[in-house]
Amino acid sequence: MKKIQAIIRTSKFEEVRNALHQSGIEIFTYYDVKDAVFHRESKGAYRGTYVVDNASVPRRALEILVPAEDCSEVVETIRKAASTGQVGDGKIVIFDVAEIVRI
Repeated sequence: MKKIQAIIRTSKFEEVRNALHQSGIEIFTYYDVKDAVFHRESKGAYRGTYVVDNASVPRRALEILVPAEDCSEVVETIRKAASTGQVGDGKIVIFDVAEIVRI
């Protein structure tokens, strides 16, 4: 088993959700998160002081448990649906799952 964690733009959530549904993923967990962004380059000078934009960017995190053989297909589905072609589209992290216990 694999656990896929994807952190995506909140604006792309519905597209990703629909793409996952079409690929057969019926159940996953999601929650809102924020990225802390610290730009090193200056955004300009204001009264002799350089202003740096240090913002929190809202994101949505998804967690999906899939059989190992389905992992690459699910990752590709998320990547295609979440992509805007710009920097900051998100990240996908894949974990090995040693054991699952049903409650």
